[in-house]
Amino acid sequence: MAQKSSYTDTSYYSKVFGGEKTFRIYLPKKQGSITKCYPVIYFFHGWGGRYFKDPSANIAYKKLGELVEKHQFILVMWDGNMEEKEPRPYNVGNHADMKYKIQMKDYFPELMSHIDSSFPTIPDRNNRGIIGFSMGGFMASYLAGKYPDKVSAVVSFTGSAEFFIGYPDNYTLYPVRYTLENLRDVAFYIHNRDNCPMAGLNEEVYQAAVWNEMDNFHYQKIPGEHSIDKPGETKVFESAISYLVAQFNEPKPTKPKWSHYDLYPEFKIWDYTVQSNKSEPGFLYLRNVSKSGFGFYTYRWLPNGSAIKNCKAEIITAACYKPNSQYQINVVRTNTGVIERLMQESDKVGRLHFSLPGDGCEVGIKEASADPVFSVVGYRLNENEKYLKINEQNELRVQLLNRTQYIPANQKIEIELSCSDSTVRVLNPIEEIELSQESIILTSNVFKVVCAKEPPSNGSPAWLNMKTTISFEDYYTEDSFTVPVWFDVPYFQKIQLNTADAETTTNDRFVSRGERFSLKQDGHLLKLYTEDPFVDFNEEKVFAEVIPAYWPDGLSLSTQVKIANDCPNGHEIEFLAFYETKTYKPIFRQRHWGKVKIVVKE
Repeated sequence: MAQKSSYTDTSYYSKVFGGEKTFRIYLPKKQGSITKCYPVIYFFHGWGGRYFKDPSANIAYKKLGELVEKHQFILVMWDGNMEEKEPRPYNVGNHADMKYKIQMKDYFPELMSHIDSSFPTIPDRNNRGIIGFSMGGFMASYLAGKYPDKVSAVVSFTGSAEFFIGYPDNYTLYPVRYTLENLRDVAFYIHNRDNCPMAGLNEEVYQAAVWNEMDNFHYQKIPGEHSIDKPGETKVFESAISYLVAQFNEPKPTKPKWSHYDLYPEFKIWDYTVQSNKSEPGFLYLRNVSKSGFGFYTYRWLPNGSAIKNCKAEIITAACYKPNSQYQINVVRTNTGVIERLMQESDKVGRLHFSLPGDGCEVGIKEASADPVFSVVGYRLNENEKYLKINEQNELRVQLLNRTQYIPANQKIEIELSCSDSTVRVLNPIEEIELSQESIILTSNVFKVVCAKEPPSNGSPAWLNMKTTISFEDYYTEDSFTVPVWFDVPYFQKIQLNTADAETTTNDRFVSRGERFSLKQDGHLLKLYTEDPFVDFNEEKVFAEVIPAYWPDGLSLSTQVKIANDCPNGHEIEFLAFYETKTYKPIFRQRHWGKVKIVVKE
């Protein structure tokens, strides 16, 4: 154990890494004979960094002890190095970087356990936070969302915005901007710099946080390059410390319901346990979880990917129910509308057990004295359409799940529909729904919606985040759902068609039934969208590739689709599409939108 100035470099045996793992720890000076316990802040370094260095961050390590004394906390600088010869930490990155079976999602809780058992910490989520820089900023955002029951606040300094995470043979693209639901109960601060290579990508995350209406989110963008402080200073680093300590001192209550995306087949969160047969890239998603029930979905990618085929999960709830007691359960298959009603007895500690398919389920759990709980489970648009049309009056109906089958005295509820996007107008924002005892799935009257939205020019969320407010008597709850937009954009002119089976590229726009293909505009692969029923959504494939720039951050998405075998001859299919380019430095992702028509032939 080496003692240097105000910190100590020490190690312990890590079962996850299979060897000694070193970290640096700063402890406040002991005052007299009284033993005091402290909150803990973990620092995650960037590329090429270790627990004792970070080449780009400009950290004044010897001065950090002064901040520890001033703010009275324990600071742990972990080591994300995978092996000595590899400067890239954390086993995250692009396709070629996914080399190791060791996962940081296993190492972080192991390290937390060691710190809490070895040092005078306050071992709870309200006194635990993370600061990360660059790649460490990405990892901080990811792990805070992976473990919101263990971490209450996180700061990302010019963090990476998306990377693949997982094993060499099974990894998933994790975009921070589309997984912000994981951070609803975590205070989240993004510190961006205007000339940092990742400035534009962090701007996308900020815009996504606004789109998601995150209520405990802070964003700051200041002049400068990719760093934390000027050499020898701690001013900016201290701003992160102050933010976290303020969260520790005045912890926010957790929300009455939570949602969570996870890319691993097994996980635990908020005392819930999920075990699945997931064996391919993608996400398991628990939605609007509370004592009254939850939704369970799977996605092959985010956002809005199709369900993972043949995926099943065993889900065990928290021990929040009366032990050995009967509960009425309603399971709604959201893709078919089939409702299964059953009784289940809780186990001896008060947990309920479910076996569910991954193609979309909503579970309602009813007690004798159940409170009302309503949740949005879908929408109906115009004549069985999926996309909101620009500059037209769209007819939208909201579908709700009455989880506990609660019926108000007047048998009516009020639903208000809104959108924070200023280009959207709901002409009749409030409608009533009448309920009956048999009503589990409710459909609202028509909301008339007009939208003039332009497609975003970067990678920020393109669709609409529609918000519902449901109320009656003294009951009030909010929920949201996503509606895609069919943008009014011109047709691409320089289209090439790549057929997957024949591996050929042609300039015509004719495809065959059952054929897989991708499209290019002027050499750029396109990400395709359509609501045509003869494009098999479940057979769609999405590819993520690096566009050259100053750094390889920010991936470009493209699509390969399949025509249904029963598609009529001569049928014309229209796609909404985009391709992506990037500026060199700072890296700003640029999306170029257009439409494409193809024709199906014999």
